[in-house]
Amino acid sequence: MRLASSSGYLGTNGEVFREYTELFEFEHRDIRLEVVETVNQGRYWFGTAVEDETDPLAALKEAMTSPTPPDIVMLEFGHLKELINENLLLSLDEMVLKEKDLQLDKIVPAVVDGLRKPGNGTLFALAPMFSTSAVIYNKQLFLDQGVEFPKDRMTWQDLFDLARRVTVQDDQNPVYGFSFDYYQGGLADVYYTMNSFISDYVQPLGLNWIDADTLQMTVNTPAWQEVWATFAELYRDKIIPQGQDRSSPRAGPFDWDLFLSGRAAMVIVPFNYLHRVIEANEEAERLDNHEPIEWDVVTLPTHPEAPGIGSNVLYQGIFAINANAENIDDAWEFIKFIMSEDYARIKSRSAYYMLAHQEYNQPINGVEYNHDAFLQLLPPDDAFHEMELSRKLPDYWSVRSIGQQKMYDVLMNGKDIGLALQEWETEGQMMIRQLLEQQGNGSDAGKMPAPLPADRRIILKFQPEPDS
Repeated sequence: MRLASSSGYLGTNGEVFREYTELFEFEHRDIRLEVVETVNQGRYWFGTAVEDETDPLAALKEAMTSPTPPDIVMLEFGHLKELINENLLLSLDEMVLKEKDLQLDKIVPAVVDGLRKPGNGTLFALAPMFSTSAVIYNKQLFLDQGVEFPKDRMTWQDLFDLARRVTVQDDQNPVYGFSFDYYQGGLADVYYTMNSFISDYVQPLGLNWIDADTLQMTVNTPAWQEVWATFAELYRDKIIPQGQDRSSPRAGPFDWDLFLSGRAAMVIVPFNYLHRVIEANEEAERLDNHEPIEWDVVTLPTHPEAPGIGSNVLYQGIFAINANAENIDDAWEFIKFIMSEDYARIKSRSAYYMLAHQEYNQPINGVEYNHDAFLQLLPPDDAFHEMELSRKLPDYWSVRSIGQQKMYDVLMNGKDIGLALQEWETEGQMMIRQLLEQQGNGSDAGKMPAPLPADRRIILKFQPEPDS
């Protein structure tokens, strides 16, 4: 049975598959696995120094229709829809119905429902692990201000109102009521926070700053003016972080971390961040200038216009069956295995991700917290919009950076929001034309090295950020 990846990245000796294949090979010794290399792996280590710049998804498509096609494909979520639309994947629904050992009602809804969306309700892929985000909060900071704790399924406005009440305006030791991210790194915070703001707050509303199909800018609208006004008000009122003075000495081992340093009452964090918090509490006695934090988590807030919708789900190991597979039975046996309760039970002892099987998602190290906060919401319909955009416009980040600069001008220089958005749309459209011309001419101007797949870029355990 042959396996291939839509990201093109295989790691050393196909290591990206090993997490899923080792146990399978042990249980199925009669099935021989072969990893298919569709693109030159040097691109992921040496960037543009490698001449092979074949699009990984295009290379996978070619392999999937070749005389010796891969049977199983591991996909990035943003690639699913295109492969489905080109009839390159088999529907799994009929196979699931015939399989008594794989019951979808035991799988976390965010996994199944999210993976059905690219197929307009039909299931073409499954993933054994995933990660979502929730809001972590510092109980003591709420108690200090006599403010009630946050709750599951608050609206965004409820959260912002709560954040105002727990904010402490102090030039020396401020407490921000809320942050879209735990990292604090100076003026660049405006850029990072804006990215998180777009992902967590804007995307559930169905607002995109650019149309991925037409590559037309879409920010010069009343809706975008309203969301920018919300962000600007939070910043100006010092409800969200203002940027750290990097010239000051660090006050503790987690000075760069807004939550662990006690400078933010509520923060949006991915599931694996909880490992950092738990370990920090366990090591508190051995760490200078750090006290353990009483904490809990609640779901991300939602918009009244989109109830039950949170932010993106990061699927870990999305697998599908090639419509041209020569070994369909073996391929289905593999997907059944990685979605089995046995696999989930084994992975529950070591996984830094959440498991698709609901019953095997247990609190980390036996710590009591609202674990279900990560399981209750569904991803937005237009999840991973920028992943689709990146295929058509690999250097789209340079267009987005114009918007980041315009937001900076609004916050720091008092620029009118309507004017800032108008300029972003106009200047952004000019940049898009230039980028498309460069692509047409084969120019490498502004090109970034090939990125690793999204699931290889997650920060897991303690990883202190640099001082600068």
